Amino acid sequence: MQDPLVVLGEIVKAHGLRGEVKVRSEICDPENFTLPEVLLRAPDGTTEPVKVLSYRVQKGAFVLRLAGFSKVEQVSAKLGWEFICRGSQLPLPAADEYYHFQLLGLPVVAQNGDDLGRLTEIMATSAHEVYVIRPEHCVNGGSELLLPAVGAYIIDIDLDAGRIVVEPAGTGPEVADLTGAAEPVK
Repeated sequence: MQDPLVVLGEIVKAHGLRGEVKVRSEICDPENFTLPEVLLRAPDGTTEPVKVLSYRVQKGAFVLRLAGFSKVEQVSAKLGWEFICRGSQLPLPAADEYYHFQLLGLPVVAQNGDDLGRLTEIMATSAHEVYVIRPEHCVNGGSELLLPAVGAYIIDIDLDAGRIVVEPAGTGPEVADLTGAAEPVK
């Protein structure tokens, strides 16, 4: 398996007049911005190395101070650029937690062995994530399956075997109350 590039966040605007950047990100740990070999990727795909000197959280976004950035004009030229790193650089997640890049594209099978398709998207909701599973051979707009990423539906994630086993009907007490009572699978 090759080492995928992982998007850590995107520069959405300048913050202040001293070259800080405001970054929209879905990552949980802002320390990931300080990993070695973090790159900035332009919309055209070109990359350049970047060093994050400091970070802070402000109103649901990250504000980063970058080496070599001291003016708002420098930031303006980088709007829309992404912070990326290699997946192998990220710290190992806790047991039973996964990075999205590890899950997206995996085949999904039901407990009874039926092939349901592939995990194509992970949607965030206020209660838990929702896995979007699309059949592999969608003829005439075959329908997708939406499953809450909770233990009642997600039976097993096996990265070594490269598959996700689910119970589309759901089982257990979590099915009755999907407002966050069940432990989410990340």
